[in-house]
Amino acid sequence: MGKNVSKNDTRTADVVLTYLPEKVKNALTEFIERSGKGLSNVSEIRLRIFGVCSVTVCGENVPLNVNLDAVQMKETLRRISGGALFVHKDDLCRGFITLAHGIRVGVIGRAKYEDSRILGVDEISALVFRIPSGECSFAKELYGEWLFHGGGILICSSAGGGKTTAIRSLAGLIGSGEMPRRVVVVDERCEFDTGEYSGAHVDILRGYRRALGVDIAIRTMSAEILIVDEISSEDDATAMLSSLGAGVTVIATAHACSFSDAMKRAYIRRLVDGGLFEWLCVIERHGESYSYKLESINEKYREKLHGMGDI
Repeated sequence: MGKNVSKNDTRTADVVLTYLPEKVKNALTEFIERSGKGLSNVSEIRLRIFGVCSVTVCGENVPLNVNLDAVQMKETLRRISGGALFVHKDDLCRGFITLAHGIRVGVIGRAKYEDSRILGVDEISALVFRIPSGECSFAKELYGEWLFHGGGILICSSAGGGKTTAIRSLAGLIGSGEMPRRVVVVDERCEFDTGEYSGAHVDILRGYRRALGVDIAIRTMSAEILIVDEISSEDDATAMLSSLGAGVTVIATAHACSFSDAMKRAYIRRLVDGGLFEWLCVIERHGESYSYKLESINEKYREKLHGMGDI
């Protein structure tokens, strides 16, 4: 069990400020000065046309009492897209644009469809800036436990609970040091900064859909350790199960508050029943602090889970 404080890189938060409308930037700066929380504690900034803008700091959602109009929202979108919205068309259809330093901006508006295929998004009503945390404060402790035990790990947390931060740090630790392993990261949302791994045996498949990225990592990149963030579909599970028998250890995350929560999804159950993971790591956030618990998924544990009994 580990319990530590993990904060955002202030330089990354400063980058976000350059994209914000002046009135939002001023309101945020005033809040930071008044509350004494510090910009490094901000994990999310929401801009809205219909409703007040807000900031999430230390897990608390705080209104900034600032409203934007359509013109200001359009200008902000122009900034984050670099004035070339068409370049980000595919990502926009999936609801986001990724900026430097792993900053992800959720884009909320009206979806345009042709038959069952989404063509784009217009009438943008909100933008959500997700600011990645800095280095995971308990990563070395978790890495040490993994070195001792070995095996695949399923990491679970709620939104903003620290799972992506944890695997970012784990990737660098596993791919460096005295016994480095070949790490391949399937980074569908481009949230990993390749510059962070200049001295490590880490390769990042940026922007690849998870199922395709997993296939490439296993078949053409001879990954020893495969890292996949936020598995979310049957296609993901099918691709990941192909790593069994290929000598590849999988470390993956799932969006869930607990393991029992994650096991409500059929594709997670397939991976656990298939034996892809030997360890469960649940991360919880407590204000500014994070804690984790690493548990073995043994045969008896799986029998309980298979019956969906108490965990």
